[in-house]
Amino acid sequence: MSVNQTDFAVKFAECGNCYEAAVYAGAKRGVEAAYYGVKLLFTSAVRNRVASLKLKGAECPAEQGLRKIAFGRPNDAVRLAFTAEVTPNLVETLDLSYISEIKVGKGTVEIKFCDRIRALEKLCEIEDKRRGREDGYSLIEAIYGREEDDD
Repeated sequence: MSVNQTDFAVKFAECGNCYEAAVYAGAKRGVEAAYYGVKLLFTSAVRNRVASLKLKGAECPAEQGLRKIAFGRPNDAVRLAFTAEVTPNLVETLDLSYISEIKVGKGTVEIKFCDRIRALEKLCEIEDKRRGREDGYSLIEAIYGREEDDD
């Protein structure tokens, strides 16, 4: 199994989870991902790359979570929906961070995913604040007044 060190470093800098970063970088979920995750964290090149990426990356864990919801792949949640027999071991190996709610009935599974659009909107708000746009818009509104929608 080939696990890409660069992909691992990027994902670990984003989420802080060596297991998930190893899966993202090509390791198979389970023992293999745990093994490669720890092994790569002890590599000086990977640690240096992670440190460099963290300096450039998201400012807080909440922003990282929003990025995961907005841009991530909820394949494991879809896999869960189509699995005939759900076991604790299976659930342990799945990334279910995209799910906001699960309802299980007789012969049915209802999964509600987190809202990607709302996550993107929140990320835009964070970016606007980071760039100081909110203060600029407040100044413009104070001078010219607030523009009303014609809806």
